[in-house]
Amino acid sequence: MGCCNQAPKGGSNNLGLLMKLIGGIFVLLLVVSLFFH
Repeated sequence: MGCCNQAPKGGSNNLGLLMKLIGGIFVLLLVVSLFFH
């Protein structure tokens, strides 16, 4: 989607995917908590 949404070059591709997944879940929780506060 954007330059920030790509896994960094170097390192395993699996690790980048995992970090993206954790980041997505964290942001989702943050948005939901703000929405229902």
